[in-house]
Amino acid sequence: MLIVINPNKTTRQAFFRDLINYLYQHTTVTLRQLKKVFPDVKHLDRYLDLYIEEAYILRNERRYYLNIPILKGVEELELDSMVFVDNETPVYQELQELVFETSLANKTNDLLIIEKTDFARDRLTLCNYFYKLEKGYSLSAEQNKLYQIIGDVNPDYALKYLSTFLMKFIRKDLVLQKRPDIFCQTLVELHYLQKKEEHKYQLNGKLDQVSLRYVAPKEI
Repeated sequence: MLIVINPNKTTRQAFFRDLINYLYQHTTVTLRQLKKVFPDVKHLDRYLDLYIEEAYILRNERRYYLNIPILKGVEELELDSMVFVDNETPVYQELQELVFETSLANKTNDLLIIEKTDFARDRLTLCNYFYKLEKGYSLSAEQNKLYQIIGDVNPDYALKYLSTFLMKFIRKDLVLQKRPDIFCQTLVELHYLQKKEEHKYQLNGKLDQVSLRYVAPKEI
């Protein structure tokens, strides 16, 4: 089945996904066929005109054809680029195995948070969480757990407190937090913090005191 990763306003439409999969499996499709296959889609002609205008579909001699660039290889693939891929092909497995590095700065201090992510950004990281909230993409199961803690928070506001908490570990191995707030809970959920003693937390990952780079744990 064809799936769209990092879709835009058009390619995230449910009908678009259904249509490209139908055209992927059928050739020389007519408008009459499409209306028969998708009887509940109102203004189907308008949708087709939009997809043709944006070059996702071709119309030639009253026949409709798929015109999307289906992924054939992962070489030089950039994070956050829109991808059309058949999830039953070897290249999809290669795509899932890709690892990218992201960096997250903040407006409060010079701390830079370095994290690793998969291409679909389903891994539980701060950068992925804020990215998906901004784009309106569905959260992964792990990310949904974080949403229950911190919700649709403003990234700048959250990073102000998250980065400040992480900076405490520059001079201490254990940090006292008698009443864990949502930001402390967020770092624990991310596995960036680990509770060691009553009300005391230890930092996972590596914090460079000179460069002020926090590298999150590799395995989350």
